[in-house]
Amino acid sequence: MGIFSYRVVTYNLNDGQINTTIANYRGGKLRIKNYYPQFVLADPEDITVINIPWDIIQMTFLELPPTKKERDRIRAAELEIRRIYNLSEDLIISCIPSAFGKCLVFFLKKSDFFRFLSSYNIDFIPDVAYPNILAELLIVKKFPGRWVYVVLGEHTSGIVIMNREHILNVRMIDLSLNEINHIVKEETGFEIFEIENSGNEELIGQAKKIVDSITYDILGIIGREVIISINTTEQEKLSIEMVDGISLVCRSSIIKEAILSAEFDFKSKLSEAILTLRPHPQLSLAELGLLYRGGLELGKVKSITW
Repeated sequence: MGIFSYRVVTYNLNDGQINTTIANYRGGKLRIKNYYPQFVLADPEDITVINIPWDIIQMTFLELPPTKKERDRIRAAELEIRRIYNLSEDLIISCIPSAFGKCLVFFLKKSDFFRFLSSYNIDFIPDVAYPNILAELLIVKKFPGRWVYVVLGEHTSGIVIMNREHILNVRMIDLSLNEINHIVKEETGFEIFEIENSGNEELIGQAKKIVDSITYDILGIIGREVIISINTTEQEKLSIEMVDGISLVCRSSIIKEAILSAEFDFKSKLSEAILTLRPHPQLSLAELGLLYRGGLELGKVKSITW
């Protein structure tokens, strides 16, 4: 490893599978060196990042006393969480500034976190633990005003409502790209990302027809969850009319095209998300986001290249 050069190692953990990505960081640039569909042990000096599942995370908005130090903010949040939820267990807490002087606080029990690591035979504490959905959002351009970001991930999907850079609400969606991919693979014998990267027009045409046939089912789920997310936003009372736009975050070009071209109630508000980093066909957007988050531990991240 050269002088002023560091490594970021990310572990994307889903459904018992571990994907490891290793990148060198230097001068604000991350260059991916290796990608493995398995666990690869990091060196002690590496920055390590893992994703954590939403089913062990809780979140709340708190009004905390002003403080300059992050550790003081976390301590204040911990005291308030213990009081509200009557918790005595050891906690892991993270605070994100939100709108109207409040903080969005994520917390989980240490016992749940260690149990999750143990389920993947991971016996070290990562430098960063970050959930998918928020990982994808790290590499998405945020627009001024009130926007709804619909994140369709391989394993986990969700809706995030934001006012500029501030998160107002987060809600999980019972839908994933893997479910759609399973339907495509059953019909064609190939995964949707394999088809998209193949350049085979016949296979691409078959995949498009399959996705088109279920697009309105997908839109029904998205539309319902968008409305519920808007109606349950407590930080600011919103309506669909007050939303400036809906941004679709999705790795699959076939699925994006089907959704964006369909006729439905919110069509005029829906647009494709603008990524701040160039995607790579081998990596999910969540994996790119985890790399980006690891790079932030070292400084600014200007680019991620292979």
